[in-house]
Amino acid sequence: MKTRFIYNLFPAFFVTLAIVGLLSTSAFAIDDGARAYWKNRDGINAFSFQTLNLNLQASESQQLAPGQYIYANADAEADLVIANYFHYTTLFNRPSSYALTLVGGSVDVAVNAGSTTPLPPGVPAGSAYSESASGYGDPSLMLTVNLFGAPPLKTNFSLLDYEPCWTLDVTTMLALPIGAYDDSKLVNLGQNRWFGRVALPVNYHFGVFTPGYRKSLEVTPSVWVFADNDDFMGQKLENDPILQLEAHLTNDFTPKFFGSIDLLYREGFQSKLDGVEVGDELDIGNLGFTLNYTATDNLTIRTGFSSNVFGDSDLESSMVRIQFFFGWHRDFVNMDKLMGN
Repeated sequence: MKTRFIYNLFPAFFVTLAIVGLLSTSAFAIDDGARAYWKNRDGINAFSFQTLNLNLQASESQQLAPGQYIYANADAEADLVIANYFHYTTLFNRPSSYALTLVGGSVDVAVNAGSTTPLPPGVPAGSAYSESASGYGDPSLMLTVNLFGAPPLKTNFSLLDYEPCWTLDVTTMLALPIGAYDDSKLVNLGQNRWFGRVALPVNYHFGVFTPGYRKSLEVTPSVWVFADNDDFMGQKLENDPILQLEAHLTNDFTPKFFGSIDLLYREGFQSKLDGVEVGDELDIGNLGFTLNYTATDNLTIRTGFSSNVFGDSDLESSMVRIQFFFGWHRDFVNMDKLMGN
């Protein structure tokens, strides 16, 4: 009787723990997402597929952040398709995961060139012009290791017994500079340089840790660092690090449906061309929401929206996300077969 109870209960744990814990970082204009650092059973594999629409109006702004799709005196729209593969494992006797992210899509930018706007070769100063780019961006590799608050989750029973309170992780990400890049253009999907990130996600779980009743407060401070782009329209582009703070307040509405209020703040990233400062530092704060629905034992659908509400008043941005998760574990598949599903 107890075995049958566990078999009936476990799919709910698998859905909510395995699927929602997928990160969405692909370019540094995008957040990790709500419940991204919840812990999962060793051996779980997962795929994520998402589409994002980013709109950034910087007509009065002097910020230059190509990887954020922000260009001085310009309006930009980016349509991105992002694919992630994740594998959950145990490293140093701690719950861990590693991931591969691929990104592609298109970016369209309309520029009213000002005195400080970088110009492609052959474009006269003070003119209005447009550029677009399409193809694939820089892929990235990511590793996350729990530092505190979670035991090794190597068996079904250890996951069922898991009752988190505080958790602290360390996450490192490295992007490979192999995306599509044209050195004569202002707008590109690839960045033509190495860049990476270090983050320390902190999760606090409160309430009963049972599907339908769980709540969490999640705070992720991080820093992005960038190598130089030695061929940015014939010039050398340097950028200061970005300091980023991401936060989510999440709540289960039903066992299969949760929502969150999301915050993402970024500052820094002063640009220099050939050693001369260009534009202003990045200063942008976004608020938004996420809705996450578990469709089947293996499939979860997520949607979200965010827009900037504080920071640089001359910069307007918005993001719309639709995301699909699919996850599985060999033990769970075998269990379903034994149950006749």
